[in-house]
Amino acid sequence: MYTLYCRNTAGSMAPEALLEACGADYKVIVLERMADGSFEEFFHRINPKAEVPTLVLPDDSIMTESAAMMIYLADLHPEAGLSPTPTAPDRARFLRWQVYLATALYMSDLRLFYPERYTLKAGEADGIKARALETMMQEFAIYADALGEGPFILGQRMCAADIYAAMLCTWAPDMPALFAKHPVLGRMYDGVLANAAVKKVWERNGA
Repeated sequence: MYTLYCRNTAGSMAPEALLEACGADYKVIVLERMADGSFEEFFHRINPKAEVPTLVLPDDSIMTESAAMMIYLADLHPEAGLSPTPTAPDRARFLRWQVYLATALYMSDLRLFYPERYTLKAGEADGIKARALETMMQEFAIYADALGEGPFILGQRMCAADIYAAMLCTWAPDMPALFAKHPVLGRMYDGVLANAAVKKVWERNGA
């Protein structure tokens, strides 16, 4: 059994949805921050950085980094059809955009919502936040262009990267405005949420 340590609507939402879509045997443990913003000590022993998502594999080894989880789990469950095989022609495209989402958009989201983490100087947080929002919108535009006619990054076939992209869309400050500007992102999002497993996880998260 997999154990996913998570926070609702956080970066654990996509791996949770993928576990559900793959039909994996898993459980979620929803963590809450203490008054000072930290997690309980037991979680620091599991993951010294105390970040979600953290995934405990069936052999009790620990996996972190949400994009790595998406690739690993999709590959481990080929019957779900949520990642191209290693030799498939569209494998490189899948990997490119899955990693792009994690290293570009996800990081802009973090700077937008937690700007104080990225400076030691008082008064700089507002500038970091403003720049993060500008960068995020540019990165969404790049991804929208990559989708082309869509609705998914691999065309008509949904893959793990689409679930991840849909999660990131929920973090946009104004999702309806984002979809109005880039309708293909809205079509992608609706396509992902049409999957019963993903919808179930979104509802559990309150997304």
